[in-house]
Amino acid sequence: MAAAFVSLNWLPVIAAGLAYFMLGALWFAPFGLGNQYYEGLGFVRPEGWKPGAIYYVGPLAGCLVISLASALLIGGLGLVSFGDAILFGLVAGLGIAAAVTGINAITPMTPKPMLFAAVVGSYHVAGIVLVSVILTLWR
Repeated sequence: MAAAFVSLNWLPVIAAGLAYFMLGALWFAPFGLGNQYYEGLGFVRPEGWKPGAIYYVGPLAGCLVISLASALLIGGLGLVSFGDAILFGLVAGLGIAAAVTGINAITPMTPKPMLFAAVVGSYHVAGIVLVSVILTLWR
């Protein structure tokens, strides 16, 4: 496993992580699904509210970590085709990311857990498919 880590082509890993993050910027924007996201959370932005740095740095770090983990798995599985990338992205996106999102959404503090899970889970499915395509085709 250490050899796989050292031999990674880091440029596609970073590019895929940044693409995932940028997809999130569009996905959660007010013209995207941002309003539904906040509705699912039960959060109303106070007038003049500005999110702190963690609001951006945390998701960026997470997208890069997911891209790195995906690169290691894609390399280990020997995936090379567009179809492989789509299938891997759907399995990891639906089977891990969306499932965990759904589990985490079901709390007494989330007023609309199904809406939250649908918005966030679908973002992760789309994002991990995007990451998988970039990593599989850019070697």
